[in-house]
Amino acid sequence: MLDIFNSADFITFTTRDYANYTDLSMSAASKKLSRLKDKKLLTHITKGVWANTSHPYFHPVSCVPYLLNKEQGYVSFLTALHFHGMLSQIPRTIQVATTGHSRRLASPVARYEFIQIKPELMQQGITWSETHLPYLLATSEKAVIDVLYIATRKKRRFARLPELTLTSGVFSKRTFKQLFKQLPLSARLLNAMRLRAEDLGAM
Repeated sequence: MLDIFNSADFITFTTRDYANYTDLSMSAASKKLSRLKDKKLLTHITKGVWANTSHPYFHPVSCVPYLLNKEQGYVSFLTALHFHGMLSQIPRTIQVATTGHSRRLASPVARYEFIQIKPELMQQGITWSETHLPYLLATSEKAVIDVLYIATRKKRRFARLPELTLTSGVFSKRTFKQLFKQLPLSARLLNAMRLRAEDLGAM
């Protein structure tokens, strides 16, 4: 049965995925997976989510789709900026834009931070990662927009940012402006975001 964990379908997966594949009940599948975890053959990420972390294709960010449940979401903010090569500093958490409640999750493989944004902001600037285990990822321009959006909220998260590298080929001012024009936000909020974008040199 361990052979199935060599396939891409069972690098990161749920208890239900395993139960359906093995034709076991959820209870029996959970017990089987727990025994494999005790033998250090699998890692329990969080309730109902497991991973074969020894697989060469595994990366903590590949767990994100399984942690979102029924929410819409994608990797963004400082994590996406780092992945795009715009931020040299490695963020302490894997940051995810979500339609669900903002929350944090500490797991054996990484710390995740889910940051709530409006569903209307999830229409543009999101693509699939070019990895063996694909996940939704903000483009460099969309990640900057998401950061600016949160920075103008009440708690002013991201009010101070590490130095960003806005080089051509990685970040397009033209694409950024096009995305910015499509934002369904109030004039007051857009003005605040525009000022921050100008300070960053994004516009």
